[in-house]
Amino acid sequence: MSDQERASGLAKQAFELWQSGKAESAIPFYQEALLLADPKYLGLPEYHGEFASVLSELGRSGEARQQFELALEVQRRLDGSEFTSSVAVARYFLAEHLRAHEEPQLALQTIEPSLKPGVGLEWLLRCAKAFALSDLEQNEGARFEAHLALETVKSDEKRSELVQIFSEKNILWRN
Repeated sequence: MSDQERASGLAKQAFELWQSGKAESAIPFYQEALLLADPKYLGLPEYHGEFASVLSELGRSGEARQQFELALEVQRRLDGSEFTSSVAVARYFLAEHLRAHEEPQLALQTIEPSLKPGVGLEWLLRCAKAFALSDLEQNEGARFEAHLALETVKSDEKRSELVQIFSEKNILWRN
């Protein structure tokens, strides 16, 4: 039985614990919040994503991956589409988790269903794809995706930031 008001309070407490450096103490709060949360609550994917980040920070990568996957699954269900900004963000975080755990091929598979020209946050998914291709040493593909990310990002400030990141990772200018 859901109790969204209580779930929200618990998730807030968990977040505050995590932010104050008490990640381990946040775990039971997130667990209870997820048990009590309304399955239709629009903030539910955030609970899963935050909990995943806590678990990842604590080195519990398998459990973190499950939570990132749940965040994506719930976001897709709530949005009813692969092509929303919220789904793109959930895919990005799962892909980055997979990359961090040396699974760049799975990262590519994670972002591909939502990657469509003209969709909101296309640039973010293009970044994730560029990084995963770089991890796989597919340098030309990585460079191509990096350039597409730069073409599709809307803000000059973000574009400059991306140029710096891609350059630091030797994606834009690698031979």
